[in-house]
Amino acid sequence: WLGHIRSILLGARQMCECLGKGVSVLVHCSDGWDRTPTLAALAQIILDDAYRTRRGFARLVEKEFCSFGHKFGDRVGHHDPNYRSLERSPVFLQFVECVWNLSVQYPTAFEFNEEFLRLVVKHLYSCRFGTFLLNSEYERKASGVFVQTDSLWSHLLGSPLVPLAT
Repeated sequence: WLGHIRSILLGARQMCECLGKGVSVLVHCSDGWDRTPTLAALAQIILDDAYRTRRGFARLVEKEFCSFGHKFGDRVGHHDPNYRSLERSPVFLQFVECVWNLSVQYPTAFEFNEEFLRLVVKHLYSCRFGTFLLNSEYERKASGVFVQTDSLWSHLLGSPLVPLAT
């Protein structure tokens, strides 16, 4: 586990170093919905303090994971009553752990703390909010998740996220 976390953080650091030198970076894992959003989101957290606020973190997760099709349903296993799917993988949990590591190393750089991250992880598995259900934004819209459930961010932030301009 710690070896994976270290590799992810090293990858994000390498991306930031390249970007800091004005070198373009292309990030793409085999499918594009696991390591790609993880590395891209971590680099943005490191480089842009706006994503180190609660609202900024929520926007980043929505943008990099929810909107770009991270397969929460398959990776978390909400749909599998036996929890035996070979698609299960703690990708988002690893991302949150990496953010936690950064927040511990640089506590004054973050508006949120461990408790905020714990609540995000708790509700990743709780199924109480529609934010992390199913495998894509398309599936969440088609199944009516947004009508039937609240957003985790409205609960944690006290107000809904205003959609980003497209």
